[in-house]
Amino acid sequence: MDTDGCHGGYHLNAYQWMNENEITDETCSGYRARGHDNGLSCSAMTKCRNCNPGEACFVPDQYRVFKVDEFGPVSGEEEMMQEIYQRGPIACSVAVPQSLDDYTGGVYCDDTGDLTTTHEVSIVGWGETEDGQ
Repeated sequence: MDTDGCHGGYHLNAYQWMNENEITDETCSGYRARGHDNGLSCSAMTKCRNCNPGEACFVPDQYRVFKVDEFGPVSGEEEMMQEIYQRGPIACSVAVPQSLDDYTGGVYCDDTGDLTTTHEVSIVGWGETEDGQ
């Protein structure tokens, strides 16, 4: 699967791969940024590795694996809220204008109108502030 990191990857390709293959959690096979800006290429998939200081790394006899059972597009505020309520977090593509880079806290509101999405975020819930935002 060629996703090219943050330079053109597509989240649905990742979900499709996880639907067809098993993955481990990050404690078992930590994420290593490759191919983003460092010129390193990805190696063959390692299901799980433990490494102790001063010793060779090894694959444990047993470890947990996970799969994506189903995935698909969700759009609109009500449909997104329903999906989160019924099945948990959703992924969402977002534009990243300079104002988001400068964000320091609170409710972020993008008023640039930029529709060029370049990043993927997880949405785990929703709510309103006391002043209705």
